Amino acid sequence: MLIKYSARSFGRYLIMNLLTVIQLAAVLTMTAFSVSAVSLRLSRYTPFKDEFTSSGRVALIGSFAHNGELNGDFKMINTSEEMSAYLTTEIKALGIHMCDAYIDGRNDIVIRSADDEIVKRYVPALSEGDWFADSGICAAVTENSGLHLEDTLTVCYCTADGTEKTLEAAVTAVIKKDAKLAGFSGDNDGPQKDTFELFYRSADEQNGKAAVLLRESDMPEDMVRSYTGTLLMNYSNADEKLITEKLSACGANYSINMTELDKIGRRYLSEQLYELVPLIVILCIMTLVGSISTSALSTREQLRDYSVFTLCGSRKNSCILIGLIQSIMALLLAALTALSAGAMLMHIFPGRFYFRPDLLMLLSEGIIAVLFIAVSLGVPALMIGRSSVKELLDAD
Repeated sequence: MLIKYSARSFGRYLIMNLLTVIQLAAVLTMTAFSVSAVSLRLSRYTPFKDEFTSSGRVALIGSFAHNGELNGDFKMINTSEEMSAYLTTEIKALGIHMCDAYIDGRNDIVIRSADDEIVKRYVPALSEGDWFADSGICAAVTENSGLHLEDTLTVCYCTADGTEKTLEAAVTAVIKKDAKLAGFSGDNDGPQKDTFELFYRSADEQNGKAAVLLRESDMPEDMVRSYTGTLLMNYSNADEKLITEKLSACGANYSINMTELDKIGRRYLSEQLYELVPLIVILCIMTLVGSISTSALSTREQLRDYSVFTLCGSRKNSCILIGLIQSIMALLLAALTALSAGAMLMHIFPGRFYFRPDLLMLLSEGIIAVLFIAVSLGVPALMIGRSSVKELLDAD
């Protein structure tokens, strides 16, 4: 009975209710995308927080130093031990390795291996497959490689003495074209300059080439490799000037102190939140004002009905429940509208809108829903609860 009457009442004031639904849907959609964008950035900061918050440096070892191959006059370094010996201080290095390897007949693909800690801590967005899930030699490939899940790759390489060898790897994951890859040549422009975003590069920004990513522990010892891209280096009590000079000999065309990078990165995250809050607050105020107006008008018009219900034995709480049910109807419609609008925006503008359903997003949406229900429920409760049956009957 209450649900039936609530549905009729909702339809009686359909235009006003739909306006409230649209406003609430806008709040839910903007909140979901905005919080997801912040969460997405946090998901790139959190996995390597220990490194970012420790002393050390981030170095960009430019691909120009390798000239596409592992030869030249620069210093080739492939492990933390080698880096420690070269810089004469204990170094913990974390990054990506350029492999002197290729796939026969494909000059549009680069072969890279990732330190195991990177593989364990960070999983980029995948279009299909599982991230290094199998125990054998696994490979993750970018979408523009033309390679597919379960393909078997024959990777050819030469040892230091010129011996030609091969290894086979199974494609277990395909990386989305707009995914961020950890450790690849970093982004160093735009508003994220010199933040933790420096450690990432989009999968489709590899100088026009596709990438095959392997796990460093799966690589044969005789395969020639060297650190490339963005390298995290943690150390203490070191001569910074000497380190920066020596890094240039490794092909590092840029480096920044880790403490400074983390400071700028935290400010970058804070700015994202500061930009987010005012917009959500304004939309929330608009929605709550609309909800109050709709609830007040709807309740005012139904006061006589509520008085009849009361005389027939219904309790005032039952009358208040009608307003609650109408609010839940509006909330459900708004949620469906928000989901539809979100899906449409992500389809029309892929890469510009992100949806990340995590605890932070669900908490934000939940707070908005609770506020909406509380305000919508409070108005009928105040109007009905303070009125006698006679006053309800005399209401215009």
